[in-house]
Amino acid sequence: MGTKRLDKISDYRRHGFDLQVTCCACRHVGRIDAGVLSRQRHEQRRSTDMMFVSARLRCSECSSHDVSCGPIER
Repeated sequence: MGTKRLDKISDYRRHGFDLQVTCCACRHVGRIDAGVLSRQRHEQRRSTDMMFVSARLRCSECSSHDVSCGPIER
Protein backbone atom coordinates (compact mmCIF):
# COMPACT_ATOMS: atom_id res chain seq x y z
CA MET A 1 0.00 0.00 0.00
CA GLY A 2 1.51 3.30 -1.09
CA THR A 3 0.83 6.83 -0.06
CA LYS A 4 -1.63 8.98 -1.97
CA ARG A 5 -1.01 12.61 -2.80
CA LEU A 6 -4.11 14.64 -2.00
CA ASP A 7 -3.10 18.09 -3.22
CA LYS A 8 -6.31 18.90 -5.11
CA ILE A 9 -10.00 18.18 -4.55
CA SER A 10 -9.97 15.99 -7.66
CA ASP A 11 -7.33 13.78 -5.99
CA TYR A 12 -9.75 13.13 -3.13
CA ARG A 13 -12.52 12.22 -5.57
CA ARG A 14 -10.28 10.02 -7.73
CA HIS A 15 -9.09 7.99 -4.72
CA GLY A 16 -12.63 7.56 -3.31
CA PHE A 17 -12.43 10.08 -0.47
CA ASP A 18 -14.60 12.93 0.73
CA LEU A 19 -13.33 15.72 2.99
CA GLN A 20 -13.71 15.49 6.74
CA VAL A 21 -13.55 18.94 8.29
CA THR A 22 -12.98 19.27 12.03
CA CYS A 23 -13.39 22.57 13.85
CA CYS A 24 -10.52 23.22 16.25
CA ALA A 25 -12.67 25.64 18.29
CA CYS A 26 -15.85 23.63 19.01
CA ARG A 27 -14.75 20.15 17.76
CA HIS A 28 -17.69 19.90 15.34
CA VAL A 29 -17.01 17.40 12.54
CA GLY A 30 -18.48 17.78 9.07
CA ARG A 31 -18.23 15.90 5.81
CA ILE A 32 -18.03 17.51 2.36
CA ASP A 33 -18.62 15.58 -0.86
CA ALA A 34 -15.41 16.00 -2.89
CA GLY A 35 -17.24 15.81 -6.23
CA VAL A 36 -19.72 18.53 -5.32
CA LEU A 37 -17.01 20.78 -3.91
CA SER A 38 -14.85 20.27 -7.00
CA ARG A 39 -17.71 21.27 -9.33
CA GLN A 40 -18.53 24.34 -7.23
CA ARG A 41 -14.92 25.52 -7.24
CA HIS A 42 -14.66 25.05 -11.02
CA GLU A 43 -17.94 26.92 -11.63
CA GLN A 44 -16.69 29.79 -9.45
CA ARG A 45 -13.33 29.69 -11.29
CA ARG A 46 -11.51 29.22 -7.98
CA SER A 47 -8.46 27.10 -7.28
CA THR A 48 -9.02 23.44 -6.41
CA ASP A 49 -5.69 23.21 -4.54
CA MET A 50 -6.37 22.03 -1.00
CA MET A 51 -4.10 24.76 0.38
CA PHE A 52 -6.54 27.40 -0.91
CA VAL A 53 -9.74 25.39 -0.30
CA SER A 54 -8.97 24.66 3.35
CA ALA A 55 -8.17 28.33 4.01
CA ARG A 56 -11.72 29.32 2.99
CA LEU A 57 -13.63 26.66 4.95
CA ARG A 58 -15.40 27.51 8.18
CA CYS A 59 -17.36 25.64 10.82
CA SER A 60 -21.11 25.50 10.22
CA GLU A 61 -21.75 25.51 13.98
CA CYS A 62 -19.56 28.34 15.33
CA SER A 63 -18.30 30.01 12.09
CA SER A 64 -14.65 29.60 13.08
CA HIS A 65 -12.10 29.42 10.25
CA ASP A 66 -9.78 27.38 12.49
CA VAL A 67 -10.50 24.00 10.88
CA SER A 68 -8.48 20.99 9.83
CA CYS A 69 -9.22 18.89 6.74
CA GLY A 70 -8.49 15.30 5.97
CA PRO A 71 -9.72 12.40 3.87
CA ILE A 72 -12.60 10.14 4.85
CA GLU A 73 -13.73 7.16 2.78
CA ARG A 74 -17.06 7.40 1.01
